[in-house]
Amino acid sequence: MIKLAVFDVDGTLVTKGNRRVPASCVHALNELSRKGVKLAIASGRPPFAMEQSLLEQVSFDYFVCSNGAFVRNAQHEVLYHYSFSMEETRSLIHAFKKTDNALMFQCQDAAHCYHGYKRIANMLQNFLGRLDILVDERESEGYLQDTMPLAAVAKIEDADLATMKEHFPQFMFTPFDTCFYDINGTHNKATGVSHICKAMGWSMQDVISFGDDYNDLEMLKSCGIGVAMGDAREAVKEAADYVSGLCSKNGIAQALLHYGLIDGVCDDEAVSE
Repeated sequence: MIKLAVFDVDGTLVTKGNRRVPASCVHALNELSRKGVKLAIASGRPPFAMEQSLLEQVSFDYFVCSNGAFVRNAQHEVLYHYSFSMEETRSLIHAFKKTDNALMFQCQDAAHCYHGYKRIANMLQNFLGRLDILVDERESEGYLQDTMPLAAVAKIEDADLATMKEHFPQFMFTPFDTCFYDINGTHNKATGVSHICKAMGWSMQDVISFGDDYNDLEMLKSCGIGVAMGDAREAVKEAADYVSGLCSKNGIAQALLHYGLIDGVCDDEAVSE
């Protein structure tokens, strides 16, 4: 019996580019919640960068942020919290400045950019449509934040990638766009979901998860049911139990109907591609 449904955000619940939440998706999630299934977001986004238009329409019970680095419930009780050490943070800043690659840290309060501000700002504008969360730290004398980073986002040129991976073997470098990488500890969305299950006494087999990108792979493999969206990367589709339609074409509702978790689809026209 499915007790928890976990959803990636970008390309899964929110369309890429125009960042719209299809009416069919909102209807399906709210019906699923009314049937007693708990809802969770699992995203590469940090806690402060969740899609507000989505949160205004759907009440989520859990949040897996920064690819599993930070997990909390709707009451803001923290179930898991990982952060870089000061030594690791300083080493990253030094290495990225030395090689002229762009680096941004995801902290609990905001995103802090230490090198390559324009490259990071362009990426955030394209993906999130906002820059109010980005703090320019290029002139800062070292790392001066009150809390340590949960994760990092970087633009790394191909010629430097192997060296970066060799220099920081404790981190995972997960691509999400051309030359852009999430930099995380050894956790991932699957381990984030496991912290929710442990807190609630559930099994990972009690979970259905949805995603479309490389950072969703382990989650789709580890949950009882893994669903790939219609435009997911091929590796994600191959790892999934079911491949649904596009986010903008009733993809969420289609999969939930397929598994008998909801009764119907909203009649409203889905957001166009």
